[in-house]
Amino acid sequence: METLTDIFSHVCGQNDCLSAGGALLPVCRRCLGLYVGAAGTGLWLAVSGIWRRGLPSWSVFLLHEVLLLAAMLAGLHLWGQSSTWKLACGLWTGHVVILWLVGGTGYLWRRSRRPPRPQVPWRRRDKLQGLLMPVLLAGAAALIPRAMALGAGVWTAAVVAGAILLLAGTAAAGAALTVYLVARVRPGAAGPRGHASAAPRAPSACRPAE
Repeated sequence: METLTDIFSHVCGQNDCLSAGGALLPVCRRCLGLYVGAAGTGLWLAVSGIWRRGLPSWSVFLLHEVLLLAAMLAGLHLWGQSSTWKLACGLWTGHVVILWLVGGTGYLWRRSRRPPRPQVPWRRRDKLQGLLMPVLLAGAAALIPRAMALGAGVWTAAVVAGAILLLAGTAAAGAALTVYLVARVRPGAAGPRGHASAAPRAPSACRPAE
């Protein structure tokens, strides 16, 4: 635990850490929410199959904008300094980041193929799940402090899993962006409308008959 506490001290202030089984967790409440939200969202994407989809629908996108704005205002200490609110903002942030990393990676990968593959649209059930997940995470923010009885090992494992998932998602998105940019500039890459650029014609050696 001391090693993990030292590692996470580089990215977390560790000012308000919950205690599980008599041991302090290696991250504060807000970061605990961030990593648990990322891990939970990764599990949801894997089980539901939504990871195969592209970018979220507009309704989910607008909801995510509101959630990130609320988390940003809370991070600036403009409102919402209760322990439950800190956990909720962390859970929402981890959820949004993982969902967009996965969706963005899939989108860039499809666009880098030749010919580009169309985005797999979100179904109505996917949209409903995407809109309900933040509500479930808000409820989880109130339950997590009461679930510390599960032990420090369980919650530390969730934190580590979330951190690894965030790192892996960022690396995958960066790799997909690199592949996409290379595909756009290489010879024969798609033009502005996704069609391959035509190679310039060589001048014909034939002359009209006299």
